[in-house]
Formats: sequence, C-alpha cells, structure tokens
Amino acid sequence: MKPKFILAIAMVFFMVIAFNGYAQKKQIKPKPKEQPLQQVSTFTGQVSGWVNNDDYVYNGFYLQSGTTGFLVNFPSHMGIEITTAIKTRNTVTVNGVQKMSPQGGNEIKMVSITANGTTINETPPVKSATLPPEEFINGSGKISELQKDKAGTIKGYILDNKTILRISPNVAQQLNTLAVPSASIKYSGTKQFLHSGEVAVESYTIIHCKTITVNGKEYLTK
Repeated sequence: MKPKFILAIAMVFFMVIAFNGYAQKKQIKPKPKEQPLQQVSTFTGQVSGWVNNDDYVYNGFYLQSGTTGFLVNFPSHMGIEITTAIKTRNTVTVNGVQKMSPQGGNEIKMVSITANGTTINETPPVKSATLPPEEFINGSGKISELQKDKAGTIKGYILDNKTILRISPNVAQQLNTLAVPSASIKYSGTKQFLHSGEVAVESYTIIHCKTITVNGKEYLTK
C-alpha cells in the first residue's frame, strides 16, 4: 500500500472522528436551571395605595403590615378583578412569596388575596379567541416628558395629548438632541390595546412608533 494512500485514509479517519465528536458535543443540551423551592407566607395588613406599570395599567398595591410596608405584585390581567374586590384602606390577607426588589424594598409575589371573605387566586390570562385588529395611527403633539425605566434609559415619549409613544432605546439615544421636552413632533404607528382583565389608571393612548418627524425631518424608528 502506497504511503500517500495510507496518509489519505488516516486523514479521512481523523476527520470523521472529529466531526462525530463535534456533532455529539453540539447535541448535548444544558440542563434547565432548577427553580429553587419558594416558601409561601401569609401577610395581613391595610392597602395603602396602588401601583401601575409604564403603560399606567394596575399591577400591584402597597400593603402596610404593622411597621413594615410591602409591594404586592399581581399580574396586570387581574387588575379589574382585584381593583373591584379591594379598595384603599381595606384590610386584606395576602398569601405569597416574599422577596427583595433590586432597590432593596420588600415585595410579595401574590399567590392569593383574601378580602371581605372572598379569596382571589392568581390565575393565568384568558386566551382571547379573536384579537382586535391593529389600528394604524397618524398624529402630532408636543413632548411633555421623557419616559425612562429604572435604569434611566428612555423608552418612550409622553405627549401633551395623553399619548405615549413607545420607542426603542437605541433610536431614542440617536434622537436625544432633537426629541426633547417641549419639542413638537408628528408620528405614526400602531395602537396598543388593553388585554383582557387589565384596567388603566389613566386613559393614555399607547402607540408603538414607526416613524417620527422632528424639525421637519421624518425618521423611521423600527
């Protein structure tokens, strides 16, 4: 057998072994991260105020239990049910998991709430058979406030006509010298609807911005 032929066979052999090893390594999936066991505790106190998300939709309330205050978080799709069942200054009992917020505050992830003899359990959102059609909006207004997240990143513009423009942080950063408070703008985009069970503090129109016009120049935002 010629040396060149033997060398070629050896190379093919090692290539097959290497490929099989790579294929086996690629097929190995990492184990899913195991959820640590969470203890459910009971907290009784007085409702002292309500909390909403950046879309002004209710998703929590403050509970004063003795000398300790807690933020009770609940899914936004349960907003109508919970805000109807309990009011500010009501005494309620909350079953839930206590945790610390990134800012160091006391929070409770709701499991159930009992008020006035009625218990409300956390339930998943109801899947709607038909979703409302997307509504495309063109409008104009004046920026009254930059909406920022807890890290200080701009995520939207609050306009003087009760409209919130949702915009990506990347685009907002590029517009930071143009889209400023008091600036007059035009915009286009799709309207966001409330989901089943949600209730808003104020009736803002939420627009997922597609274009924005500032100083007479139009920019594509997504």
